[in-house]
Amino acid sequence: MAVITPIKITEEAISAPVVTCAAGGDNFSNTGIEFIRINNSHASATYTVTIPAQTTTYSFPRHGKLTKSNTVKSITAGTSAVIGPFKTTVWNDANGKVQITYILGTSGTTAITGSHLLTIEVLYLEQK
Repeated sequence: MAVITPIKITEEAISAPVVTCAAGGDNFSNTGIEFIRINNSHASATYTVTIPAQTTTYSFPRHGKLTKSNTVKSITAGTSAVIGPFKTTVWNDANGKVQITYILGTSGTTAITGSHLLTIEVLYLEQK
């Protein structure tokens, strides 16, 4: 499992370090304004990304209690996905991090391995 450092987006542009997704999953420190971009450069494989909800019941001030599910996104060959931001009370684990796992295909439990061509970056916009 790799820890990914969030990169701040600025008007001067950024050079975000895109990293290869780790076979055992990845995580990042979350303040509630981060989001992830995952890119699938493989010619034919589909990967499924899962971000587990750490709290399944969340009290929303205007709507009462809501049930949260894991975020699960299939990313087909040659596409990318942007996911987030992640509310801290729902997505953060005990260490203040969001956990991310990856599997090959759209079902099953086969973790990614070898040269899977799946990359990730964690970005955020500073709120003023």
